[in-house]
Amino acid sequence: MTEIAKAYGKTLYDLAVECESVEQMLDEITTLRQAFEENPQFLTLMNTPNLTKEERVSIVDETFGGKIHIYLLNFLKIIAENGTAHEFIDTARQFRNEYNWENGIETVTVVSAVALGAKQEAQLVEKLSQVTGKTIHLEKKVDPAVIGGIRLQMEGLQMDGTVKNKLDAIRSRLLHTIA
Repeated sequence: MTEIAKAYGKTLYDLAVECESVEQMLDEITTLRQAFEENPQFLTLMNTPNLTKEERVSIVDETFGGKIHIYLLNFLKIIAENGTAHEFIDTARQFRNEYNWENGIETVTVVSAVALGAKQEAQLVEKLSQVTGKTIHLEKKVDPAVIGGIRLQMEGLQMDGTVKNKLDAIRSRLLHTIA
């Protein structure tokens, strides 16, 4: 994450706190982040040098005007105008980090071969909450390549209990034994 994204995210969060719109802006910025991750063309368009600053701002206004918090709309206009729209996804992550820190929440990414069932998800959240002493926010990803088991990522820590990881370890040991 760049220093620009960190500064943008913190500033946007502080502004949300000041105007007492943290929950609304968190929901909106999370929705936008997911949309932009799935459809990166919009952010690419906002960084296109073929468009003038005014055209980029106009596109943002036409697309989001009246649909999101005015401060978030103005922020999108600023990054479109400055040519820093590519920083939005990391800005949204930093906003979430600020929110989580203020509210004792730990974001944990869980990667599994198939979607977790509601019972499995609840058990995982309960166990992680006991271990960390924090409220757990799960970000779930499905990756069939892990074959089975789960991989957890949180605060730079990764715990890999996937079948793929275990098979890779066995393969590595066999290659070193043979060599």
